[in-house]
Amino acid sequence: MVYADTLWTITNHEQAVRRNPFLEGRFGFNYQAGDNHSFGGFYQNSYDYVKTHRENDDVLQIVPTSGAFGGNSLPLRGEVGGGFYDHLQNSSVRRDKNTPSHQVNFYYTGKVGQLSIDFNADYTSRKQQSRNQQQELSAEYEDRDVNTGSLTRSKMFAEKLFVTLPLSWGGDGGGPGQIEVGEEYTNTRWRSRFDNQEGYIANSDNEQHESNIAPFVELRQRLGRFQLSAGLRYEHVESEYFVSGVRREDQCRTYNDLFPSAAISIRLPSPFHGGDRGGPGQGMSLSLSYAKRTTRPSYWQLSSDVIYENRLNRQTGNPYLKPVKYHNLNMSVMWKWLFLTTNFTHCVDPILYSAESLEEDSKVNLVSHKNYDHADWLTITLGAQKDVRLGQATWTPQYNVTLMKPWFKSTFLDAEKRFNHPMLALQLGNIVALPHDWLLQADFMMHTHGYQQNAWFECTQAVLTLSVSKDFFKRRLNVKLTGNDLFNGGINRFTLYSNRLIISKEEDNDSRCIQLSLRYRFNVTPSKYKGTGAGNAEKNRL
Repeated sequence: MVYADTLWTITNHEQAVRRNPFLEGRFGFNYQAGDNHSFGGFYQNSYDYVKTHRENDDVLQIVPTSGAFGGNSLPLRGEVGGGFYDHLQNSSVRRDKNTPSHQVNFYYTGKVGQLSIDFNADYTSRKQQSRNQQQELSAEYEDRDVNTGSLTRSKMFAEKLFVTLPLSWGGDGGGPGQIEVGEEYTNTRWRSRFDNQEGYIANSDNEQHESNIAPFVELRQRLGRFQLSAGLRYEHVESEYFVSGVRREDQCRTYNDLFPSAAISIRLPSPFHGGDRGGPGQGMSLSLSYAKRTTRPSYWQLSSDVIYENRLNRQTGNPYLKPVKYHNLNMSVMWKWLFLTTNFTHCVDPILYSAESLEEDSKVNLVSHKNYDHADWLTITLGAQKDVRLGQATWTPQYNVTLMKPWFKSTFLDAEKRFNHPMLALQLGNIVALPHDWLLQADFMMHTHGYQQNAWFECTQAVLTLSVSKDFFKRRLNVKLTGNDLFNGGINRFTLYSNRLIISKEEDNDSRCIQLSLRYRFNVTPSKYKGTGAGNAEKNRL
C-alpha cells in the first residue's frame, strides 16, 4: 500500500527460477621452519554465473479517500477515480556474471623469545556484470521494454599485524596474563556504472575510495578466580566519493572513533560437590562484558544505481549513509549443562529501508535506505546441552528458548509508530550417535509473531529437519540423507512499515526438499594452515 497522492494498493505475485553454476578453486602452501616459525599463503579463484527468470503479475487499485489513511489526513493531489487502475504482466531475464575473482593471502606466525607474532595480508580483485531484459505489458496504458546493465569493479588490499607478550604479576593473587598490541589496515577501490538505454532511469557512474587504519591493544589477566580483559581500538577512516569522475565534497567522509571493550568472568565451585572436586562442568561460571563496535554500509547501499521493479516501484542506495555503532552489554551464567545469556544492544544510526514518492510522479515509489536515530533490543536465551548415554548410543540434546524484545520508533503517515512487540523463538536440536559410525539428527525450530525493527513477522509453522548419515572406509566416505523442512513450514510472512509505504509479503523459498550428499576425504590430515585473513569485514561489504 503506497500512501502518495491517494492510497495505491498493488497486489503482486512473483515466481522466480534461478540457475547458478559456481566454480571455486584454491591452492596454497604452508612451511614450518622449526618449532617457532610458520608461513604460507594461497591463491583462490572463483567463477559465478546466475541466470534468473522472473514472472510478475501486478494488479493496481486506487482508494481515493483520506479516511483510508487511518486518521492521518493527507491531501489528495490528483483527480484520479477509485477502483481498478491497471494490470501489469512483467517478464524478465537477469544475468549476473562474476568473472573470475581473485584472492591472494599470505601469513606468517612466529615466536621470538616470549614474543608471539601474527601477520596476515590479503588482496582481492573482482569484476561483476549484470544485464536485465524486462518486458512490461499493461492492460490500460503503453507497454514497456526496460533494459538495464551495470558493471562493478573492486580491489582491496588489507593487512593485519599483532604481537602478544605474556605477563606475570607478582603477589598472592597474581596469575598469568598477556598483552596484545597490533594494527589493521585496509584500502579499497570500488566503481559502479549503470545504464538504461530507454531513459526510464537515469544513468550513473559512481566511484568510492576508502582507507581504514586501526591500531588496537588488549590486556588479559587472571587474578585468583577472576579472569579480566580490557581493550581499546582506534579507527581512522577516510572515504572519498566520485560521481562521473568528479569528487563530491559533501559525500566525502572522515571518521575518528574509539572502540573500548572490557570483560570479567569468575568460576565458582559447585555447592553440591564441595569445592572444585566436581570436575569440569560441575561449577558455576559467571561473566559480564561490554564492547563498542561498528559496521559500515555495504557498497551497494552507498550506490546510486537503481533497480527497476515495475513502473511504480524502484530501489536505490544512499551515498549519505553513516556507519552504524553498537554498544553491547552481555551477561551469562553457566551451571553444569544449563546456561543463561542476556544481551542488551544500544544501536546508534541504524540503517533501515525508507520509501518516498518521486516528485515528478507521486505514484512512483522509490525505496532506499536511511539512518534512523537509534534502536535498542534485549535478547535472553535459556539453553541446555548434555550428553546422555543410551546403551551403546549417545544422545546429545541442544535446546534453546530465546526472547527478543525490541525498542524502536519511527514515523509512519506523519505520526509516531512504535515497534516494541517481543518475539519468542524455540530451537530443539538432537544428535544421536550410534555404533558403527551411524549418526541421526532431528532439528526443530519456530518463532512467534513480533517486531524486528520496523518489520512485523508472523508466527512460523514448525520447521522440522531429519537426517541420517553413515561413515565408511575408516571415515573417509560419508553418505548423508536429509529431509529438510518436512512440514513446509519455512514460509516467511511479514509486514514492513516505512514512511508512506506498507509492504505485506509472503515468501516461499521452496525449502522443503530431500537431499543426498556424498563426501570423500582424500586427505584426512588436519590442515596446518594458520592464517586468519585480513580485511574480512571489508570483504563482506564488497
